[in-house]
Amino acid sequence: MVTVAQMIAEAFLKVGVERVYGIIGTSILDLVDVMYDYKDRIDFVTTRHEQVAVSAADAEFRVKGKLAAAAVHAGPGFLNTAISLGIALRDRVPLIMVTGGVRRRLKGTEAWLEVDQGSIARALAKYYGRVDVPSDITSVLEEALKSALTPPFGPAVVEVPEDLWGSEAGDLSALEDLPRGPASLEGLGSEARTLASMLLEARKPVILACGELTLHPGFKQEDLLALAEVSGAYIVTSGNGRGACPEDHPRCLGRIGFGGGSVAADKAFESSDFVLVLGGELDDITTYAYTMLPQGEAIVVSVDPAVKKRPRLYEVYEAQPHKALKEILDEFRKISGGTVRKDEWDREVAGYVNMWNSMLESAASKESERANPNRFFKMLDSFMPRERIVSGGQGTHILYAYDYIRVYKPGSWLAATNLGAMGYALPAVIGAAKASPYSYIITVIGDGDLMMTAQDLETIVRERLDVKILLVNDDSYRVLYLRQVLQKRGRIYETLLGNPDFRMLAESFGFKYVRVERKDDEKKGLEALASKGPILVELKVDRDDVPPLNLEYTLRMSM
Repeated sequence: MVTVAQMIAEAFLKVGVERVYGIIGTSILDLVDVMYDYKDRIDFVTTRHEQVAVSAADAEFRVKGKLAAAAVHAGPGFLNTAISLGIALRDRVPLIMVTGGVRRRLKGTEAWLEVDQGSIARALAKYYGRVDVPSDITSVLEEALKSALTPPFGPAVVEVPEDLWGSEAGDLSALEDLPRGPASLEGLGSEARTLASMLLEARKPVILACGELTLHPGFKQEDLLALAEVSGAYIVTSGNGRGACPEDHPRCLGRIGFGGGSVAADKAFESSDFVLVLGGELDDITTYAYTMLPQGEAIVVSVDPAVKKRPRLYEVYEAQPHKALKEILDEFRKISGGTVRKDEWDREVAGYVNMWNSMLESAASKESERANPNRFFKMLDSFMPRERIVSGGQGTHILYAYDYIRVYKPGSWLAATNLGAMGYALPAVIGAAKASPYSYIITVIGDGDLMMTAQDLETIVRERLDVKILLVNDDSYRVLYLRQVLQKRGRIYETLLGNPDFRMLAESFGFKYVRVERKDDEKKGLEALASKGPILVELKVDRDDVPPLNLEYTLRMSM
């Protein structure tokens, strides 16, 4: 017989969880005590905030396709996870969060640490289960894991009252039915031929690759490239779909939509007479609040129920995107007899690409004594190894990364795309560095974003993580500052910030520090980002600088 706490540890081993992120508290003290006996098999990583713990676990799956877990204290510890649960839910990322709960005899008495965790968790997670008797633990864990790992993925929350951890829960044979990895649902079947025919007949085909496609370990990048090449289609991606295709491939146009879309990708998408959407992100983000739509038909292949809640501007085929992709490729090869050339479409897209490249080059070539962030990011893209993992914050600063930093494979771009939350970028590189310790790992983060999670600089140093931080500092909440300039007649109010001395902050935690403020500093900053160990490079920028973006379409969203 094993206890409830031991059953959870054994379940983690059974399903391949290598790490638990969290913060100890009285309500999970007994669980952490049991984890001491598993420390050679499960790495317990203490963070300095529960938000960071959950988002680090989220990032592990995005990077490696392997489940990770978090463990947090009841009440305040649980409440601190709300943003991170929301990010994982909206971006459809699986993880397991175990939270303590008040003792059973005190439940419902407004006891110390008590909040209605169930009601909150049900709104922010795909699954919530509370263990009320010791023998429930195996069934709750099984349901939590199945829910998290069945597409569309999402976080699962398991609550265990403080008085249950040491209770006998049964024997380990009860864990035999736990899922060992992500479920794989049905493909298109005979309908694949219909979509292959539509792709063949289209004059201007586009494939939109979404996170639902790339997050599944069954996705093969070569299938997507092959379909684009044989059909004459161009690939565009959602924010979460970045890495579906190498962004230096001639058929890959990059991300579309608000907050970082490539103008070339936007123009091709809008001009298309047929869009095959692999995943559930034909939404307000990719379409600038439905103001940018293709000229022709759009077909969405997804198992995400969210696609049926949106304006019905498309037809939905309910199928697993990575399976549908392979089926459509096979059928296309059968009916086409070979590669299909669409020369007129190629010439049109080449014009969009040239226009976008000219915008990028013009911004990067501006000369001044001050550092040019566009030039710096362009040089950084060439400077970094191809095997890079980049996390991005939320704000105007991240447009430089979208514009100039290319992504080459799934799991190498991490961002809170669909919730749009600040506070994800730093936790994400902690999870990424743990999941893939030999990769080059960097976060591009704004000053406002960093200050929301700065306490976990200590976690990076304590865990000896080789993480680079590129801090783009404009001493403001620049997105809103620029909107006040452009849309509120320059009525600047509550968007300018007072920041710490980032050199002192970084060095106090044990980070190396380099400041890039002038053109002559740029090479020094790049060299610092190539060095080993944790380093923070502060890139000081003018808050009035607007990176290249599809400004016309961005402004449409506020009309």
